[in-house]
Amino acid sequence: MGLVEDLLAAQRGRFLTLAADLPARCRLVETSAGNPVLRKLRKLNWFGARYLRWAAARAGLRPGVVTVPLFWGGRMSLPYTDDADFVTFYLAGAPGGPEYKLVRYFIRTLMPGDSFYDAGANYGFYTALAAEFIGAQGEIHSFEPLLEIHAWLKRNAADPRIRVVDAALWDRTGAATLYRHHLSDAFNTLEADVADFDPTRGPLQTEVSCTTLDDYARTNRPPTVMKIDVEGGEKRLIAGGLETLRKARPAIAMEVWAGKGGERFSLPACRALLDLGYTAHSLGENGAPSVLAAADLPSFLQSLPAWDNLVFLQAQ
Repeated sequence: MGLVEDLLAAQRGRFLTLAADLPARCRLVETSAGNPVLRKLRKLNWFGARYLRWAAARAGLRPGVVTVPLFWGGRMSLPYTDDADFVTFYLAGAPGGPEYKLVRYFIRTLMPGDSFYDAGANYGFYTALAAEFIGAQGEIHSFEPLLEIHAWLKRNAADPRIRVVDAALWDRTGAATLYRHHLSDAFNTLEADVADFDPTRGPLQTEVSCTTLDDYARTNRPPTVMKIDVEGGEKRLIAGGLETLRKARPAIAMEVWAGKGGERFSLPACRALLDLGYTAHSLGENGAPSVLAAADLPSFLQSLPAWDNLVFLQAQ
């Protein structure tokens, strides 16, 4: 290998080593079983001063903002008030649940020069991770329509390679209603049927801007890699990007849901990508993709505890 390849391989190795204990760290943060005092002591023992800062802020003794170190040493600012999901960021430096597999996938596969589209970027964790691997010639386009979160994302993405877009990727360009979740803005959705399906996503609504993937890619570099996490609206995002997906053929990592939500929202989105010539892949513990037959998609979604990510790839 040449020097660039050697450096990239070393960087991947370092990141994978640092990510090795993410599942254990996230489980420690997220578990609700056992004696609550002992749980707090275990977190204090593992996370030390970071846990004390978090506890002080939750008790109102510190300002409601913290800049936390991500698992590889990068930094991201977050509000403590958005606590339902992001407590794992404060303490573990990464998203929780099965996201560690997607983290490992991106560490293994992102390349210098990639154009990474982060649809549903939120505070920008995956934007920050991609920035570590795309090199000087790479680009990142991060989409977050809610103005409050967009401001945080912009603060976290102060890098000339990153374009922060205050719009959602959707099936039309213009305005749309965003249904906000009462626990966390990570769970907001543009899909009215999702809001009806899950009444916790209302009644708070706000108008946001949208663009289609096709409209956006006509005046910007199209994606080589996409992360799609738009809370049940994936099929409509895909419908607005058929031309781009057919021509650019990016690798796509897409969140999928379990149970009835998966059957109603995730499965149609998966089938829309299959119709475009993509093949679905599940992610192993180490982030390696394995082909998932189309006929097995319904049972795979039913087997999930809550959610996961699938990767969709075109034949080269």
